[in-house]
Amino acid sequence: MARFNIDVLASQCGVTPANIRSWQRYGLIKPQVDENGHRFFDFTHCSQVAAIVGWLEKGVALSDMLALLKGEEISPPFRWLDVQEALLAQCEAMQPAKLRGLIWRYGREVPPAIFIDEVIRPLRLWLNADAQQEQAMSSALLDTALIEYATFVLASGRKRPGGSLFILALSLEDPVELWLEGIRFASDGFCVEVLDRGIPCPDLSRIHADHIMIWSDKTLTASQRTTYDLWQSEGRPVFLAGVPANIERKNARLSFSGVPTN
Repeated sequence: MARFNIDVLASQCGVTPANIRSWQRYGLIKPQVDENGHRFFDFTHCSQVAAIVGWLEKGVALSDMLALLKGEEISPPFRWLDVQEALLAQCEAMQPAKLRGLIWRYGREVPPAIFIDEVIRPLRLWLNADAQQEQAMSSALLDTALIEYATFVLASGRKRPGGSLFILALSLEDPVELWLEGIRFASDGFCVEVLDRGIPCPDLSRIHADHIMIWSDKTLTASQRTTYDLWQSEGRPVFLAGVPANIERKNARLSFSGVPTN
């Protein structure tokens, strides 16, 4: 049977080594031990990780999962509301150290994609929806802590071998979005660089990376679409993110279902 270390297990399952170490502390995953006392993982652990991720996607708390493994009943999933309220409480109390501690904790316990999409983005959306900006200080404190965490994750990712990814934006109103994407891809094993401001006409010939993410928070203009198509025809390793990528995914789903797209 194939044996591998924690880094390979994390890569195979789309999570981070820190996630797995955290789940070990909860007793959810236990490595095997060989005749020399060395710990290792195998493909049986992949199914365990998949189960944990599935429960997390449903909003099940890590503290409840051991009961699930034992076949016990648990209380209804918390759907991340408890985590959001904990983060918000530290923002409103202006406790940056405690806020950073929570972000670091949940960054270890929860796969980045779930943490970003199910916790952080809904919380930021709620904070930024305040037309009177009564939550302006809380929003600023959260964003500052997130960028600080992102720089830590990106710096840690550069210490490991992996493909390089450059993130830039054609149109950008919310720089934190790029840092959140940086967290996601750095945790996937990429060495990530971020330019966190809009650059309408970037010169990609100056960028040396295996992949280039082109973000936009608006639909691409005709000129931008022409430029993007040219980059692709030149063989540049570009891919879209943000609003254009969402539109392409929506059109692909409609096309697959037989609905004409215009």
